[in-house]
Amino acid sequence: MRGEVLKADSPDGAGLILGEDGRRYQFSQVQVRNGSVLQAGQTVDFVSMGEEARDIYALGAAPAAAQAAAATPYPAAPSMPAPAYAAPVPQPSDGLWTYFIRTLTKNFAQFNGRARRAEYWGYFLFVIIAYVVLFIVDIVLSVSLYGTDQYGDPNIIPVLTGLFYIYNILPGLSITVRRLHDQDLSGWLVLLNFIPYVGGFILLVFMFMDSKPATNKHGPSPKYAGAMTADTFA
Repeated sequence: MRGEVLKADSPDGAGLILGEDGRRYQFSQVQVRNGSVLQAGQTVDFVSMGEEARDIYALGAAPAAAQAAAATPYPAAPSMPAPAYAAPVPQPSDGLWTYFIRTLTKNFAQFNGRARRAEYWGYFLFVIIAYVVLFIVDIVLSVSLYGTDQYGDPNIIPVLTGLFYIYNILPGLSITVRRLHDQDLSGWLVLLNFIPYVGGFILLVFMFMDSKPATNKHGPSPKYAGAMTADTFA
């Protein structure tokens, strides 16, 4: 049967052919033989199968208007604007050793501002190492100066370890308060340490949490914005 293409096959839907019997038949491009690409207005020969056209052969060239339309590329999809929100980019760390020295000196009793996670754990890592080293030195000095007791055990007097412990009370407290500020929490939560069993564990969880990128009442994030300023225990 012969017919005329009313609509070409496209992503918008199947093509349509008006047969010489006056009926409309749907078709898809896979049913077109000889590699032809059908356009509206083109004369074709096909086999009707119910409401579907199969084994379609083009009998002539497509009208000039249809060819021109087919040659015109689809307009490019408009580019979507970049999202206004971008993930915060962390600032490079100053180094764990630098954080340790800074906490013991410049920030010795600095309860204002915020401390990033790396600063807190850098300080405590080297504090633990220092305790081990000083305790070993205390043992060596104690044995050298005081010898052993009647049972042969060394008389250990941890002078250096004790002095270092006393010196670290304020720095350890201040950096914990600033770490809480970094979560936009009150520095008074450091008193959780006095709750038996669970208080220290809850505080430890806070110490593992990442910096809040947004500026809060204690200042900008030291990890995502750079500086430290601001309020105390509030």
